[in-house]
Amino acid sequence: MATSGTYALNYEVDEFLTESFERVGKAPIDLTPAHMVSARRSLNLMFSEWATKGNHNYAVDEQTQTLTLNTASYTPATGTLAILGGVIRRSSVDTPVRAVSREEYQQIPDKASNGLPSVVFLDRKALLYYLWNEPENSTDVFRYWRLRKTQDVTAAAETTDVDYFWWEALASGLAAKLALKFAPTRLTLLVPMADRAFSEAQDADRERTGVTFDMRGI
Repeated sequence: MATSGTYALNYEVDEFLTESFERVGKAPIDLTPAHMVSARRSLNLMFSEWATKGNHNYAVDEQTQTLTLNTASYTPATGTLAILGGVIRRSSVDTPVRAVSREEYQQIPDKASNGLPSVVFLDRKALLYYLWNEPENSTDVFRYWRLRKTQDVTAAAETTDVDYFWWEALASGLAAKLALKFAPTRLTLLVPMADRAFSEAQDADRERTGVTFDMRGI
């Protein structure tokens, strides 16, 4: 028997909601608009919870910002939760920029010094990031990797902003949250399943790169 030869499957939100409700014992025919609104709310809350548990590759992307002479602060791309690091690109040459904490940034004695930026601090409350040194021209480009929010779920006909590795974690996690509201007797079954699915997705989502250990000098 021939396989499909396609890789385009991408479930819509209502399919995940229906799957999760079925796991708590609710048949699709019994679901009301109120059930679906409740489930979408729980799904968005779950995405917020996931953001507290580390970086997920599907929510990491690269952004660019052309710098301005003597301007240290910039607005990050919409939805940015953290800047993971980056580079300053000048004449096709990249120079690393290290992400630092608020405390480390505050300890820089002369924040107005001019030069090639080497560190970045993201102030999430102010929704600004700060580079040091201050840019010495208006042609350098800051290319940075950021952890972003998972895009909102606003309608049943949308697809989710979650990649293939996380589909089971999404369905299992949402089922556990719905059980808390609609089927408490299933919590002892569904919560461990959700925890296991999340751990497995997190492990599968890691970057697959070689590791080299330098034993010289040991």
